[in-house]
Amino acid sequence: QQRDHSPAMRASLLTGLACLVSLAVAAKAVDPRDCEVCLAVISELDSRVTPEQRKTVEGIESVMQTYCDVAKGKEKTMCYYMGIGDKELGTAGGVKREISGSLSRGINAKRLCTRMKKQDAQMCELRFDQKFDVKNTDLTKLRVKELRKICEDEGIPTKDLLEKGEFIKAIQEKYGIKDEV
Repeated sequence: QQRDHSPAMRASLLTGLACLVSLAVAAKAVDPRDCEVCLAVISELDSRVTPEQRKTVEGIESVMQTYCDVAKGKEKTMCYYMGIGDKELGTAGGVKREISGSLSRGINAKRLCTRMKKQDAQMCELRFDQKFDVKNTDLTKLRVKELRKICEDEGIPTKDLLEKGEFIKAIQEKYGIKDEV
């Protein structure tokens, strides 16, 4: 017994199949900034470990602690997530031993971060702040928070700056940009 499917039914089946294929392809698309802080920190740790230290997890963990003691910004947050804290911050997780064990076995940063993502997604959600090309950016369109970040990155004192225009003027003076008014 053979069923004869109508053209409308075939069309709806093909449309459904096309939707499923497009969803599968979209799910495979990878964000280029995915795990960027994790990759940077673990790659840096991996490059600092000597062959002698790589023989024991304790040796690797001492390198991790040394790196994290002087880390700042997003790198410091990543250290917190990995479970390598300092006296005042403490730690968030307990993957320090797993990371040191993986590094001792020679697992690369990309593979290790992918593995960590499955355990603790926040490690891969951490992103570096975007850098601004100050000379080619319209500073008046930035938020005060972004202007303050530029000032902090460039060592411009912000203690006496209150208004957006004051931040812009300080940045322009630092870079020798003439006011375009």
